[in-house]
Amino acid sequence: MSKPTLTTVASKQPRETAGPAAFRAFDYQANVSMALVLDLFRKGKEFVALFDHHDDLVVFVGEGENSELSFYQVKSSSKLTWTAKRLAKRSPKGELPKSIIGKAYYNVAQFGPKIRRASILSNQPLSATLATATKSDLHDGELSIADLCSTDQDTLLKSLKADFPVGFDKTHAPLLTFERVPFDLESYRTTVLGKIVEMLEELHPDFVAVSSPFYTALLAAVGDCTGNKTKSATVEELRERVALDREAVSRLIVRVQNRSKNLVEWWSTVNEELAADGMRALEIQRIKNKCMSYASARRAGDKTAAELCAAIGDAIAKTAVGDMDSVLEAAVALKAHGLVEPSSELYDLQSAMIVELMEVVA
Repeated sequence: MSKPTLTTVASKQPRETAGPAAFRAFDYQANVSMALVLDLFRKGKEFVALFDHHDDLVVFVGEGENSELSFYQVKSSSKLTWTAKRLAKRSPKGELPKSIIGKAYYNVAQFGPKIRRASILSNQPLSATLATATKSDLHDGELSIADLCSTDQDTLLKSLKADFPVGFDKTHAPLLTFERVPFDLESYRTTVLGKIVEMLEELHPDFVAVSSPFYTALLAAVGDCTGNKTKSATVEELRERVALDREAVSRLIVRVQNRSKNLVEWWSTVNEELAADGMRALEIQRIKNKCMSYASARRAGDKTAAELCAAIGDAIAKTAVGDMDSVLEAAVALKAHGLVEPSSELYDLQSAMIVELMEVVA
């Protein structure tokens, strides 16, 4: 038998695939939850969102006695549609409730009928017949069990009665809802990032530059709130462990605004100065390419770039760059401290100094 290669590994079916599938399901759940929270923020609503606590997402909208409580169960599916039968299908094993619709109703049973909704969100639509229609159709908007025809209702109610042999109340059916969310399984991250761009642009056009770092920060915050099953003794503990609210999202925006800006964000300033110094477009583009190559090499741990970064840092510490208005003048001042050209064909001393200077002052 020949020695296995990467091609050999790639050609064979893995024995265990649940891990990647589970991660995709969680990642989809997190992004759908983020999008819902961002919509509330964008609309100016006061809210508290709990992640993976009692359900995939639990949201209080409003304040005090006027707040509305909603539970969301996020279900990603590669199948074409959902049906009443799929939502009512019961697992042969495990504890009650055993159906998807039963797990949604569990929140009604736990918290009472004064909640706003117990909803199932999915990337696929619901194929069902409305009470006001004569034939089945695909539905994207939010529907409650009470909106469905008697046949589809009966399928769901039968499963609910089996899941809750004691305590199921048919009058709670309007609280159980299904809604298709427009996030497919391939591009949902891009879709959520697009929502972030729109939201930040509405706050201020300059905020668009931090869209990507804000997405990363928000996803990390949601991850920190997920999987914590500890019972909280106080509301304050609960909010600290598993919750995000309007104020927390605002703080995230401020935090990413105040971080060190990246090359894409500050390049326009350098571009204007280079143009004002008489450089032509192609020359400016070559300098930008070298700046990007230096930043990439430094990020990758390239020895030459790392040594150059340290040397420029020492020169900056000895130079009053904060009092200078020109990056080109500052670069000249830095070079006077004995900086030498690096042995690289991809970037030069000027491009490295521009990157280091702009990261200090941007």
